Amino acid sequence: MTQENVLEVRNLSKSFGAVRALSKVSFTVGKGEIVGLVGDNGAGKSTIINLLMGVYQPDEGEIYFEGKRVTFDSPRNSRATGIEPVYQNTAVVDLMNLWRNFYLGREVTKSFGPFSVLDKKEMKKKSIEMMWDIGVHVREADESVQYMSGGER
Repeated sequence: MTQENVLEVRNLSKSFGAVRALSKVSFTVGKGEIVGLVGDNGAGKSTIINLLMGVYQPDEGEIYFEGKRVTFDSPRNSRATGIEPVYQNTAVVDLMNLWRNFYLGREVTKSFGPFSVLDKKEMKKKSIEMMWDIGVHVREADESVQYMSGGER
């Protein structure tokens, strides 16, 4: 694994009963790289994503993140490293705005004594920044997702 690679997958295999979903898949993801995973139906794309997200455990193979071998046992564990899939289907809540969809289920909070409140300012700022970083130029974080184009969603 080189210094520039953030993620390396080596010889990943997964079976479900007699069905071999993946057989010795290897690839790397470089720092700052955005990867599109494409292939025919049944090629194992969803299985790879589910292994990287900790939904499934591999039968064989290893996953390295920033040079260290990792085992993801849950999506929360995987997301904590910065791995975040963007699924093909638009699994968004149309009536919610961009920043609420972006942080749904993993909201950023700030504490005031014994109380925690949503850090809306930070979530709005970061959601716009991340969208711009991947080349999606949205107008504002408060815009309802239902008014966005398919590419923006």
